[in-house]
Amino acid sequence: MQEQQLFDKYLEGRHWEQHPTTYAESYAQFLKEQSFFGLLVDIGCGSGRDVAFFHQAGQDSMGIDYSLPEISKAKTAHPSCNFLVANCEEIPFRDRSVGAYFMINVIHYVNPRRALDELHRTLQDDGYLFLHCNLDITDKDGNNDYHREEEGVYSLTSNFRILKKRKFQRVDTTPTVHTHTILELILQK
Repeated sequence: MQEQQLFDKYLEGRHWEQHPTTYAESYAQFLKEQSFFGLLVDIGCGSGRDVAFFHQAGQDSMGIDYSLPEISKAKTAHPSCNFLVANCEEIPFRDRSVGAYFMINVIHYVNPRRALDELHRTLQDDGYLFLHCNLDITDKDGNNDYHREEEGVYSLTSNFRILKKRKFQRVDTTPTVHTHTILELILQK
């Protein structure tokens, strides 16, 4: 299924905005354990919920999204946070200028090679990347709407070190029941 079709199929109700901040919480805890200080950028931040969480947790954080309407919503909802309209395939940051990235369910909507090359380019040496990606999305009838080989993810991230890895399933009930098989990685440059 094409990326836009996949996005449109599950767009109704914007169910991802109702997900808990569990992923942001676990990454914030990881960064705290690493005594991390620096800029943390949420790629594909949407309405800015996770950026607001990071900000409230004391992180120097920023959200980027390629959608002007999303960034406008984020700025309205979280006026004390920083947001920027930008494409993760052409990040407008200097080389090695970002301390950490947070990227949830974005990789399957972009050119993954270009996006990960940009993250690597702009990430500081020893910087961190939280990458949360779908390996499969299956609808309520058992039809597979999306598939990415796990080995393909490792190939895409081969210029990073894997610090943590978790593979799990999550079932969402809106806009219709669908199951995600997720690979979550914490990587270091």
